[in-house]
Order: sequence, then structure tokens, then C-alpha cells
Amino acid sequence: MSSITKKTSFIILFVLLFAGSNLFAQGDCPPSGGTRKPPPSWWESFYAAMLVLLPLDPNLIIGPDGQPDKKWVSVNDRMPYTILFENDSTATARSRYIKITTPIEPKQDATTLELGSFGFNNQSFDIPPGTSSYYQRLDCRDSTGLYVDITAGYDVINNQVFWEFQGIDPITLLPPEDPLAGFLFLQDSTQPNYGNGFVNFTTRPVTSAITLDTIGARAFIIFDENDVIPTNIHTNTIDAFAPTSHMTALSPTNNNPITLAWTGTDDAGGCGIDYYTIYVSKDQVNYSVLIPRISRNDTTLTLPADSSYCFFVLATDRVGNKETLRPGEIQCTYLGPPLPVTWLYFRGKTVAKDNLLDWATANEQNSKQFDVERSLNGTVFGRIGTVAAAGNSNQTKIYQYTDPGIDRLNNEYMFYRLKQIDIDGKFKYSNIVRLRYTENKKGNTIVYPNPTLGSITILVGDNSLIGSVAVLYDINGRLLENIKIAASSQAVDLSRYINGTYFIKLSNNEVLKILKQ
Repeated sequence: MSSITKKTSFIILFVLLFAGSNLFAQGDCPPSGGTRKPPPSWWESFYAAMLVLLPLDPNLIIGPDGQPDKKWVSVNDRMPYTILFENDSTATARSRYIKITTPIEPKQDATTLELGSFGFNNQSFDIPPGTSSYYQRLDCRDSTGLYVDITAGYDVINNQVFWEFQGIDPITLLPPEDPLAGFLFLQDSTQPNYGNGFVNFTTRPVTSAITLDTIGARAFIIFDENDVIPTNIHTNTIDAFAPTSHMTALSPTNNNPITLAWTGTDDAGGCGIDYYTIYVSKDQVNYSVLIPRISRNDTTLTLPADSSYCFFVLATDRVGNKETLRPGEIQCTYLGPPLPVTWLYFRGKTVAKDNLLDWATANEQNSKQFDVERSLNGTVFGRIGTVAAAGNSNQTKIYQYTDPGIDRLNNEYMFYRLKQIDIDGKFKYSNIVRLRYTENKKGNTIVYPNPTLGSITILVGDNSLIGSVAVLYDINGRLLENIKIAASSQAVDLSRYINGTYFIKLSNNEVLKILKQ
């Protein structure tokens, strides 16, 4: 960037020339550290006086690169900015005072301001994380002969972030009177860091921002008594919403290899989908990551047979906005060799104090009966009833079974499966249906990804849990933290804990088992 010469006030120069001892008029040498020889004429003396006070400061603000082609950023991003300033080698004085301001733009949230590191010449200084206002007197006597006071923070009245650097004479503890004294050196080819300075800060976009909003940042820098010089304006485009995806319905039964297919779209005007994540579960509660990143819209894979599987897909856009699971987006199937019975569905619901189960078949060959089995823990099942099968049929058959008076079981969760038995005694199991009994209508709680590398999402099925507090325990029963359930889809960060097994107990006494790897 080209250097811009700043002119000091004519009044200041006039006072320098005539209120003192006729600068250079008697042939005196310039002050120690001056960069010009004594000029022979009055006008050249006037010009020399100006040169003594002319630090030069090309300015620049650097913000997030973002994603092409509009420098896309997420509404959830913390946006880092660096403001650069420098005192050009053609200047004839160090700078004693520097003020930097950057206005809070309409799409920036001032309440999220965090000051970062700063520095000048060959020195840099850290500010504690999370700091939004700062003052410090820096002892720079060894390098500059001065103290340097730094004050930074948010100016509420002018709605701007500011930094003020003031050189302090270590003897008078006042700003130095010597016009050549200063803390920001001139640039020097032999000392690449000399004459350069920087400040860092971060903010977040306002939560009300929408996709295609732009968020800008610029700065203004003053060296001593010079004019204000603006920087460039750095602009990013916001993507405020996550994409959505939908997995194509699966047939009730499948054979290996199984093909999963899905569609997805980003919000209107958004930056576009980057990849999809595929989740899988065998118990319809704990969903682990099957495929962490895939850019295609289908995949074919082989899984252990003779089991029921449930899948869902979540999309992530190019700036990292991640989709959360929506009700009804889970697809389930039984994976195994061809069965004598072609299942259409097996499902259930709770009505008052009864659990109503129903299922349907599209084809039956030599089918004898369906044993209805129930479990209170999802592991140990026992038969509670039998329904006769059609035997041989190529038409749709619908079956029903009622498990009455479930309140007598004094158990919140019940698991059901069907044992389809052939005439020759061979049998196969259906998928497992999980039902929950409480006084009010509730749904199932889902956890994903589980196992996890750090973060999980709890999708509560009982909206009365919203606003309640869950408790996180380790495997030894030690309470680690309380978790406020603020929404139906609640993120929980376990990254600060060591790998192992953890339990989250919800306020309705439901316990979720989490494995962190």
C-alpha cells in the first residue's frame, strides 16, 4: 500500500517556528535524532519543522477470508479482524500517540466483542481471553525509552471499538514533550518488524441476521496530530440458516448390499451444501455416525445381517451450519436374508393405559404365527401373546395386538418385537418398537452421535423437558455439570472430558448412556 503523508496543523507549526528561539535561525543543529541538516533559508526551516513531525501510516483491516464467491461466513461464526498500521521509512519521527477506532456495523453484535493481542515494532502482547475492555502501562523503556499506556474497549456513546496508545515519559510520567520521542519506530529494512503495529479483535454477527446480509468492518487510524486516515472496508456475506435433507424411504426388509439415497437443499440464497453425515442405530435411541462426510446423494454398503437398522441424514453447508434432526426423518429397515414373510411395517402407540401394536405383511409363505414379545429393558424379552398368521398369502395382511393396562408394569419404557414362526419351526424377529408410558403424551428421546468425539445432540420427545435441568455424571457416579435443556434439540459439549462412559439423567428420570471416544 502506498504511503500517505500526513500534514500537521499550521497553527502548531507556526507556534513551533515563532514562539520559541527561531528554529534553526541561528544556525543551531537540529535536535538529537533529527533527520535533516540545518536548512539555509526560512522556508526550508519551516519545511524541516514539518518533517520532524511527520509519521506515515498506511492502514489496513483484514477480516475472515470466508468461502467463495461472496466471502461467506456463518451467522454462528466468531469473526476475527486484524488492523495493521505502520510508520513509513520516509517519515522523520517516531509516533508518540496512536488512536484506532472501528465502528460497530449494523450486523455486528457489540456485546460479543473480545479484544485480542496487539503489538508494535518487535513486541507483541496478549490480552486474556474473553476481555472486552483493557488498560495497561507497558514498560518499553529498554526498547523505546518510554512507557506506553494502552487503553482499549467499546465506546458505547459512539458505538465503536477503540485502542489508544500513548507514550509516557518515564521521568515526568506525562506524554513526552520531545517531538522526536515516540514508541513506534520508522520502518527499517534491517529490522523488518520496526515501524509496524497491529491490533486484533473478534465479534459475532447479530442473531437476527438473515442469509445474504453483509457484515462489514473498517477502521480509522490517527498518528499524533495528523489527519484521520480510513482503512479499506472488509465485507463478508452471512449464511444464517442450516440446510435441510431427506432420506428416501426404505422398504421394510432389505438384503446386503443396501443402498441409501437422500436429497438436500440449502436455504434460499445460501452458500450451498458441503457434505452430508449419515447416522445409524440398532436400538432407535443411540445413533452413531456411519459415514461422517459424503458429498454424493447415495451410498451402497454392507452391514451385519439379521438385524433391524434405522438411519437418518444431516446436511452441513460450506460455512459449517449444521442441520438438526427433524421428527419423521428416520428411516428403518430389517436387513437380512429373504424372509418367508415380507414385512410392510411394525409399529405401536400408547392410548390411555394400553399399548396398541399393529403390523402388516405383503407376502407370507408357510407362516404359522407371530409371537408378541415384550421387554422392560430392551434386552430380555418374554412372550406376552400370539397371533395366528395367514399361512400362505400374496396379499396385504394387517394384524393388531393390544397390551392392556401397562400402568401396572410401573415402567416408563417398553420394548416390543415380533417373532415370526414358520410351520417348520424356523423363525425370524421383526424390528423393535420402543414405547413410552407417562401421564402425558410423550415421544422418544434420541441421542446422536453416540459414540461421540466431543459433542452430542439430545432430541427430546417430551416437550415438558424444555426448561428443565439435566445432570451429567461420570461412570463413578460423580456429578460433573448441570445441563439446561433450552430447546427440543439440545447440544451438549463433552470435549473437555476424558474419553469414557457418561450418563445424562433427565428431569423425568430418563437416563442416557454416552460413550466418548
